[in-house]
Amino acid sequence: MANVNGLVRTTLIMLSLALTAASLIPLIPTEWWAVRLLDFPRLPFAAALAMVGLCLAPVLRTAPRAVGSFLALAVAAFLVNAVILWPYRPTGATQPDTCPEERRLSVLVANVQLGNREAEPLIEAVERAKPDLLLALETDAWWDGVLRSRLGSMPHTLQRITGSYYGIHLFSRLPLVNGEIRQLAGQDTPAVVTGITLRSGEVVTFVGLHPKPPQLWRSARGRDAELYAAAEVLRERTGLGLLAGDLNATPWELAVERTKRLTGLIDPRRGYGYVATWNAKSSWMRWPLDHVLHDGKFATIAIERLEAFGSDHFPYLVSLCREPDASKSTRGQPNAADIEAANAVLAEAGATERIEWR
Repeated sequence: MANVNGLVRTTLIMLSLALTAASLIPLIPTEWWAVRLLDFPRLPFAAALAMVGLCLAPVLRTAPRAVGSFLALAVAAFLVNAVILWPYRPTGATQPDTCPEERRLSVLVANVQLGNREAEPLIEAVERAKPDLLLALETDAWWDGVLRSRLGSMPHTLQRITGSYYGIHLFSRLPLVNGEIRQLAGQDTPAVVTGITLRSGEVVTFVGLHPKPPQLWRSARGRDAELYAAAEVLRERTGLGLLAGDLNATPWELAVERTKRLTGLIDPRRGYGYVATWNAKSSWMRWPLDHVLHDGKFATIAIERLEAFGSDHFPYLVSLCREPDASKSTRGQPNAADIEAANAVLAEAGATERIEWR
């Protein structure tokens, strides 16, 4: 029995060490995906640390000093995860009581997964939700044909078919202004940059992205550079701004947080919930990789994860209301450290864009 107890204790201690390391290592400022990837599963890490801590507590009396120190580490790591995730808990955030149709805007992000041919469930979801904008990612010529033939109510389009994982389509019920496909930060992943004319006549600058996903032994520099190049596009705007897409990043990652500070955009998940959008094919390995970041002059009406449709991503729907206070501004003075860090990443990635003081 003593050997069994010792084995259980050792196993719990090793688990607590591994989970503690996995939770703390991403705090190191580095661009390598081997470290950055550990930022994604903070919710599973927190849940696992809580269970390990509960299991360690009863065996504390068998070896108070050894077990106590590892239990303290597990508690500390749990608290780190809890603090990072805390803003993304559902708090019953206040929604606008009413919102006239001319001030509404809804955006649906759907990574269709290259090779997936289950289009009907997605089209049915679009017909039910009636979003103003559909940003479809990983689209190819087959998806181009199906979506164009079925989404006649969204006549305004921009697209780039690449034959790879980076095909991109924007379908809109609202008129587009000076729409174009750009290669932001010199990356070979096309991005949508366009104005969107609201029903009120106001124009929103919209950027749709799909940076490259994690590759364990490579750098996340390209993804970060694309986010910062998008930030520069949005900093040039004179009106409202939106950034949407499968960013291959979680909301609490440094690059996303810095992008939000540079642009003054807001993550609607804060106060509304975690809303994991990947992996639709796993019951436990899920985290929020799809985003709609919006100008503070919009209020969030609702965010919703729609039903899976054969892709590894769930469709992600965000409904917004343009607030009537036209004088409200969410753009503060730029942070010198953020601008310097973003420009350093852009330079290292070989990008021509730079964050300018404005």
